[in-house]
Amino acid sequence: TLEQLPPFPAALYDHTSCPVEMATRFASSLALGIACAGFASGGASISASSNAAVAEGNASASATPFSQQDAVKFAYLSTAAYCGSLESGWACGIACEAVPGVTDIFSVSDESVDAHAFVGRLDGKCILAFRGTDSLVGFKMDQKSSNLVALPGCSFKGIDCKVGQSFLEQYQSIAPRVKENLAAIGCDASTPLAVTGHSLGAALAMLALRDLVSEGYNVEVVYTFGQPRVGDPVFAHAFRQTTRSVPLFRVTRGDDPFVHMPSQTQGFQHVGLEVFYPGNVAEGYSLCNGSHEDPSCSDSISSSSIWMFMLQCAVPEKCGHYLYMHDTKKGLLSHASCNSDASFVLLP
Repeated sequence: TLEQLPPFPAALYDHTSCPVEMATRFASSLALGIACAGFASGGASISASSNAAVAEGNASASATPFSQQDAVKFAYLSTAAYCGSLESGWACGIACEAVPGVTDIFSVSDESVDAHAFVGRLDGKCILAFRGTDSLVGFKMDQKSSNLVALPGCSFKGIDCKVGQSFLEQYQSIAPRVKENLAAIGCDASTPLAVTGHSLGAALAMLALRDLVSEGYNVEVVYTFGQPRVGDPVFAHAFRQTTRSVPLFRVTRGDDPFVHMPSQTQGFQHVGLEVFYPGNVAEGYSLCNGSHEDPSCSDSISSSSIWMFMLQCAVPEKCGHYLYMHDTKKGLLSHASCNSDASFVLLP
């Protein structure tokens, strides 16, 4: 049995305090969240103060520090991924207005498995954003996310990696077209690429990151929000080995119940350097220890609190899963922030 990953040897920059700064609902989605739980009891609360740190890299001198400003930008890009008709013009609503100048947009979708993403260019760099669950088809796929299946071509010390079945099926359904569209806008191995996603989209971003880095893409930075656990500890080890040169920031909120799924008791382990916000931006954030399961960050949340936060998600405006980077960011991280309203499901 592989042990939990040791902490990242993350280099620390200045010690500073952070600056201040549906939609149809399906009752069955809430029931599924409860059924998928199996949460561990939490510990003490975490300080709202922050440490400016860097994600682990092979060359710490060139590592990229976490940027709250960039986190807000990528949260808006992840919101835009929920919107349709992006190719007809960057005019999706709040998210597009907040991050102007995105061009060369190509969307990729497979409605049969509720997998969606878009590629584009911003400030001379390429971007890839994945959408979270937003349909009943996606809700049905979510029910398979806790089934661990082998990830082709992935192993660590001779042991095969395993990831959530639905995550793998969804990524594989659109991966070839994602790469085709990146090539179509001139995004090859020499072009800096940023990857982002929320919820299910964050899980797909992890599979994409490992895949793209393995193929030689120059992934410059990754920001995810509300990311569920994607695979088992073997995958976590192999993932870290492959992507260790990429600054990867997994942003979590203390009141987001879905970051606890699938559970560790189901054989899953998180990946990525956790950036933990107890709540809104004004409350500050903490850079976690890089172990992927830092007991002082989101893993500190008690089971009873997670149940309460799950119930709060019956009202999207009170659900931490949709409130990343508030109040600096405006609008929910969902379809509700798009110009064309649509229903969505409350699950990663």
